[in-house]
Amino acid sequence: MGRQGRNPETLRALITDSAETIIVEQGLSGCTARAITTKAGCALGSLSYLFGGIEHVILAVNTRTLAVMGNLMFEQALKVTTERSADRLEALALAYFHYARDNLNRWHALFALRLSSHEELPEEYLTLRNGLIERITTFFAHDVETRGHSPQILARTMYEAVHGVVILGLDQRLGGSPEDVEERIRLLVKKLSAG
Repeated sequence: MGRQGRNPETLRALITDSAETIIVEQGLSGCTARAITTKAGCALGSLSYLFGGIEHVILAVNTRTLAVMGNLMFEQALKVTTERSADRLEALALAYFHYARDNLNRWHALFALRLSSHEELPEEYLTLRNGLIERITTFFAHDVETRGHSPQILARTMYEAVHGVVILGLDQRLGGSPEDVEERIRLLVKKLSAG
């Protein structure tokens, strides 16, 4: 049992919830072990004992983020009523941008966390991430010319290209507006999915 009679699973969830709230409200820089355990009302050692370190707490939050973001993206893509894959890919890419824009701290935490070279991502996270890429490949199924490339390569390339546009668009160092970002995303998807 954890401090105050809480069982380990309850305490794990409480620590993850606390870290998630801090990331949303303050960003990753405010998400320290002390801040998390203070918010959770537990001993500092509980975090190390249950997670092995703050990086794994953040990964737990990131796993949640990945699931929510993925569900939202595919929900938007599947609302498209046309049968054209390019239309669904565009909706998927725009939903990614909208999620990043509207949940900037949570989205940023997905990419800002750096693990040491000997650490691996948790299996749950990898399964979820790979599953999202695999779901993107379903949009290449019937009417997108793959030009001899595997659907997995096309899906990853499209994601990485859209991600780059989103990062630069949100950073705004190159100027532009959210509408400009959306237009660039549409152009990119059109070019990548053209036959």
